[in-house]
Amino acid sequence: MTSGTGTSARRHVRHIDIYCPNDLAHWSQRLGISDAQLRQTVKLVGTRAATVAAHHGISL
Repeated sequence: MTSGTGTSARRHVRHIDIYCPNDLAHWSQRLGISDAQLRQTVKLVGTRAATVAAHHGISL
């Protein structure tokens, strides 16, 4: 995930960028799913982290 302040930093807390290797690794590990599963879920339900987690039955 990128570091910084302001809106862009908050965006990364709420949204998953599947094209950013750091985001992909972070969220895959946090959700306990593979990178491929994460990519597929984001394409299916969108980039919002809470929605992706809910799709997998996980509460953030």
